[in-house]
Amino acid sequence: MHPQGIDSPTFTPGPVDGTLTIPQLIELQLEQSPDHPAFIYDDPNGDIVSVTFTQYIRTVHAAARRFLRDNAPKGIDGKPTVVGLLVNTDSLSFFSMCAGLMRAGMLPFNISPQNSASSLAHLLKETNTAAIYVTSDLRPLVSEALGIHGGSLPVFDSFTFESMQGELDAVATESLPPTPDVLDSTAVIIHSSGSTSTLSQPIYLTHRLLLQYAISPIYGHEDRCGQVFGAHTLPIFHATGVFLLSLPFTVGITIAVPRRTVPHTHPTAEDATKAMLATKPDLVLATPAFIERWSEDPTAIQVLRSLKGLQYGGASLSKHVGDALFAQGVALCCGYGSMETGIISPFFESHGKDWEYISIREGIDVVALPEDDEPGLYTHAYLVGPQFETTLTNVEIDGRRGYVISDLLERHPENPLLHRVRGRKDDLIPFSSGFKMNPVPVEAQINRNPFVENCVVFGNLMSNPGIIVQLRPEFLPDLVDDEKKAKILESIW
Repeated sequence: MHPQGIDSPTFTPGPVDGTLTIPQLIELQLEQSPDHPAFIYDDPNGDIVSVTFTQYIRTVHAAARRFLRDNAPKGIDGKPTVVGLLVNTDSLSFFSMCAGLMRAGMLPFNISPQNSASSLAHLLKETNTAAIYVTSDLRPLVSEALGIHGGSLPVFDSFTFESMQGELDAVATESLPPTPDVLDSTAVIIHSSGSTSTLSQPIYLTHRLLLQYAISPIYGHEDRCGQVFGAHTLPIFHATGVFLLSLPFTVGITIAVPRRTVPHTHPTAEDATKAMLATKPDLVLATPAFIERWSEDPTAIQVLRSLKGLQYGGASLSKHVGDALFAQGVALCCGYGSMETGIISPFFESHGKDWEYISIREGIDVVALPEDDEPGLYTHAYLVGPQFETTLTNVEIDGRRGYVISDLLERHPENPLLHRVRGRKDDLIPFSSGFKMNPVPVEAQINRNPFVENCVVFGNLMSNPGIIVQLRPEFLPDLVDDEKKAKILESIW
């Protein structure tokens, strides 16, 4: 473990041992680190706007008072009121609303705008949501969901960080309830992604889990206080959002967020490159899709080379892209975890040319569970302990509860402490012969073909595997030319 913020002139570390919850730590930092920058962004003129702890926390207070005026502080059976946030807005506004609900003693329910009406109706029922805040573009979705829901609940217009600035002084005299102080009570509700056959399910994060997310830099190799964390491309509606809004107040990292646009638009890879040029982050976390686009842009590569760390997560990064970035001097690394477990790997830990491998952070006890049908592959059971908690458990080993992520792992050929993901246990295809196949490496290889947009390997209970290949749109006309079609097929084979 590495202490954070020891020598900072503007940040004084608070206790992160479970003595205080995140809302309590935020209140403490208003007193002891008022001038430390929590968030930064570049404005249209190219100037950097810095939001200090004081400005942000006072805005959170204003948001809390707005929520208290709109809603009863206690919900069903005296439990905290669940308030949904279904907002297509900028990061700073979203963070202020989510933290404001916690400060008001309510439960924020962070809802992805990508939900269908039926999934949204299901989630509102499952969580007993008492009210919902929406942006205007999502009101039709809410109306349709409430029609399915069969009930009624108040629907409020969401607000922005900028709009709350005029209320800072006007409402400062209104009292706020005590900050939540029970570590194992629910802090925030998020939800699973769902699928075409399974509705999204709510996931309840306690204050203990939220703190566990927010102190992840402690499980690293250097003091990250004062460094800038580039979050220009990250989704904010699930676990990532609550991680980012908490991180400044536990370890003093400053979050670089996208500038506000009206109407709100999600940054492209090009937008993110311009923002990184302006805000000069030390660390960047992004999905493989963005990193692969950046790898084709010389300007973006120069930005990536200047970073102390570039971390990807959520999916596999193309090996030829990762190898090429490492060869060009990019400090690339893999981040690993899940909504159920939080962050498993040490914070921005690079393994050089072995960038696709991860280790397990200090404080987590792990049991490897070998796959009988896949020699050399295994899953990990992560066991609950004094320094590690999970949202739920699905295994018990020697009397200890834990959670098994369905990722199939493979050990490094030389370093037994390193592992890489080789697919999913639930992705294995069983054939009629009894043989099982992991399709992920095959799909990844074919997806690298310049003709291919995407592909799917299939063959459940068949004698042999098959594959469906979707070509890139520009090559579809070539299928009517026998010679060009043969060239494409030969390339794929």
